[in-house]
Amino acid sequence: MATESANVLVNVAESMAPVYHMITGAAYVIGIAFAFKALYSLKVYGEQRTMMSSQNSMKEPLMYLLIAAIFIYLPTGFAVLMTSTFGYSNVLAYQSAGDGAASILFGPQNSDFGKSITSIIQLIGVIAFVRGWMSIARASGSGQQPGGVGKGLMYVVGGIFCMNIIGTVDVINNTLFYG
Repeated sequence: MATESANVLVNVAESMAPVYHMITGAAYVIGIAFAFKALYSLKVYGEQRTMMSSQNSMKEPLMYLLIAAIFIYLPTGFAVLMTSTFGYSNVLAYQSAGDGAASILFGPQNSDFGKSITSIIQLIGVIAFVRGWMSIARASGSGQQPGGVGKGLMYVVGGIFCMNIIGTVDVINNTLFYG
């Protein structure tokens, strides 16, 4: 019974690569749409400034431009955030490390089961990363509820931690048990 469920998990993990590419492609398309929305918001802001109306601010178009750049340059943006968080930009850098706490949780890193769990959690991290930036973009608009930017940043940070689950588990292990 345990091997059947492990086989199902391995089969699901093998189909994650096209889903990851689909999410990355959707992020590119969303980034281009956000860039057009930012340009349109700048146009509206410019027209309102000529009529001496100051109801809009520059926050919304600038946030849309920033998030459009992050989505269009998704791999580069991810590498910058990974370097800032963990000190390396590639999630495969942990493979050269020895057995740590992650091997206890997910099984040996070279096993099919360990690779399957890791790839599924990494895909969840990519989804959370993209969702976080979309929440931040939505919260930058006028008339939005407070706290949307904080919620979006939590999705982004949680997504980074999930995309590098092995490094995250090792950091928690070294902090709590060896520090």
